[in-house]
Amino acid sequence: MPRSSDHHVQHRVFLFREERLMKFLLALALIFSAQTSFADTIEEIIVTATLRDTELTELPMSVTVLTEKDIQTREAQHFDQLLNMTPNVNFSAGASRGRFVQIRGIGERSQFKDPLDSSIGLVIDGVDFSGIGLAGALFDVRQIEILRGPQGTAFGSNAMGGLMLLETNNPSDVFEGNVLLGAGNYSSYEGGAVISGPITDALSGRLAIHQFVSNGFIENSFLDRDDTNDFDEHTLRGKLRWQAGAATRIDVFASYYDTNNGYDAFSLENSRRTRSDEPGHDRQQSNSFSIAVSHEADFFVLDGRLFLESSDLGYGFDWDWSNVPRSGIRGGENNKRQRDSIGFDIRISSKDDARIADRTGWIVGLYRYERDVELFYDDHWEDSWGFYPSSFNSDFSTQRLAAYGQFDWPLSEQLQLTMGARWETYDDAYHDNAGVTANPEDDLWGGRISLEYLLNDLMLYGTLSRGYKTGGINGQAVAGADTEANPEIVGFLEQRLSFRSETLISYEAGLRRSHGELTWSLSLFHMKRDDMQAKAWILFPPAEWKSYLDNVENGSNQGIEFSFSFRASDRLTLDAGLGLLKAKLGDLTVQDIDSFPPTPVDQSSRDQAHAPDHQFFIAANYLITPSFSLNIQVEGKDSFFFSNGHDIKSDSFSLTHATLRYQFEQYNLALWARNLFNEDYKVRGFYFANNPLNGWINEPYFQFGEPRTFGLTARVNF
Repeated sequence: MPRSSDHHVQHRVFLFREERLMKFLLALALIFSAQTSFADTIEEIIVTATLRDTELTELPMSVTVLTEKDIQTREAQHFDQLLNMTPNVNFSAGASRGRFVQIRGIGERSQFKDPLDSSIGLVIDGVDFSGIGLAGALFDVRQIEILRGPQGTAFGSNAMGGLMLLETNNPSDVFEGNVLLGAGNYSSYEGGAVISGPITDALSGRLAIHQFVSNGFIENSFLDRDDTNDFDEHTLRGKLRWQAGAATRIDVFASYYDTNNGYDAFSLENSRRTRSDEPGHDRQQSNSFSIAVSHEADFFVLDGRLFLESSDLGYGFDWDWSNVPRSGIRGGENNKRQRDSIGFDIRISSKDDARIADRTGWIVGLYRYERDVELFYDDHWEDSWGFYPSSFNSDFSTQRLAAYGQFDWPLSEQLQLTMGARWETYDDAYHDNAGVTANPEDDLWGGRISLEYLLNDLMLYGTLSRGYKTGGINGQAVAGADTEANPEIVGFLEQRLSFRSETLISYEAGLRRSHGELTWSLSLFHMKRDDMQAKAWILFPPAEWKSYLDNVENGSNQGIEFSFSFRASDRLTLDAGLGLLKAKLGDLTVQDIDSFPPTPVDQSSRDQAHAPDHQFFIAANYLITPSFSLNIQVEGKDSFFFSNGHDIKSDSFSLTHATLRYQFEQYNLALWARNLFNEDYKVRGFYFANNPLNGWINEPYFQFGEPRTFGLTARVNF
């Protein structure tokens, strides 16, 4: 396995660069903290992902908020086209869209057959979509909140590394609507419409519908097709808001997402031209429903939400990435998941008259969640000697119960102490058609303590938090073991049938300032991970691969995040973000597959996968005339390892995006381009043998990100 011979030199260089950058950022912070004479024009942004709705400038944590304006500036159709705008947020593909998100180096990178509990929470209009991908288009989305670091008090296990909350627009008090039409290269088209307004004096509603289709950017030379990696995505959302009384409001939300995309992303030549004879697919059909009630009593506010979600997920690919005449073999796999979940969250929060000792605010809540996931999997392998099908089915159910609370103590007019805690218990049940069963359960707790100090327009904060993630099951790894060919596999994997819960302790300090035309934030964090869950692979000769999750000790994630927004003049606005990250593996040993038999390799000192050392984002928006504006965005990312099991890395890259916009009264016309200079960049990589033409030797294979895409989008508001 390739190893760097100058690791220590590189480490010293990094520390030197990090020290210089730290001094630079602190200098910027001091400069920006000086008083300015600008008028106060900063738009107030309210973050809703905390237990209390809080203004962004008052939050003691690292948060990025992307507004509807940010989405339209990029003309982004999907979540993964925005994630590089946030410091220390990465994503991996493994599907037609970026499906898995990593925040500060924490998060899953793939899912094969075994149940998955996400480290990063995803909540869409109050419905938990964690672990099943980034569902739905960004059409009519009001705000995206990305909270970095453990969010255990409010969201528990599914937010150990962070949380992404997506809120669509609410029903309006007056009649309004809009229509969107767009077209771009690769035979891309989109259309959407919104209608919103009052239905009765007390009831208002909103309905949004959207479709996006594209041939995609992969060509299949064997099938002579340019649409084997296509997109066909439909979104339907509806909202009702009923003011049931002076103190009671009821919100109802329902959604339908239907994605039927192709998946043909890998080639033996590492290009965007494939030779698959059985192109894969990436499908998701999700229905969701939630009802939220808010009642304001004399001394407290009662908030309750019931949510349901049902999803059919289908995924398949041609695992030899080729065709029979070329390889002599053919094979593919398909899996289908049916996921059904239901949950409720009830909380009571104090009003001013119910504060403890007239000073201390409080929140208490109760959470219940149930989920069932059924997997139906089949694959086949065919050569000149015959056809070899196989199948695997499993059922996994989980029940979660949590109680939580938070107290806010104003110690002075400028200093506030916040303490929150959450206790959560889970009870899982797993069984499959191979007779493997498991019933892991555990009691977990998390929370945070933070101090906030306000000095004029400058806020300083320090936060100590504890996050957790439930344990899980390596059921398929045990069930699929070939006991006759490799009897030793049974004992090895049975010891790893269940893996333990992971916990982490996070230390974070930061500054945030908003004054006049300038707002900025700086945060430093260090996280210590205990029983870190890490994906590993094992090869049992001659060629039996098994993936599993294991617990390792002493993992750590630390870094810096900096962002600012500055209105330099009436015409020019500047935005920027920077993330520095050093994420180290714990005591992990993997197999060197370049040796036979495979020999162990210690990865303990290596960087975690999908954790680039730095990321940056710079944007400039210039108002050319009252009607014309130009937006230029540049984003960049350092190289990173694709897996903890091998040393294949991506290349560092930077991408440039541009939007020229014409806006007059209710009309909006945008000419846009993403990846303007058509840079090639890698979003996923493997290292193994898959090519008979090179003698079946191990070599790297890559999936590439979006090439240059451009188009024209028109909006009409009424």
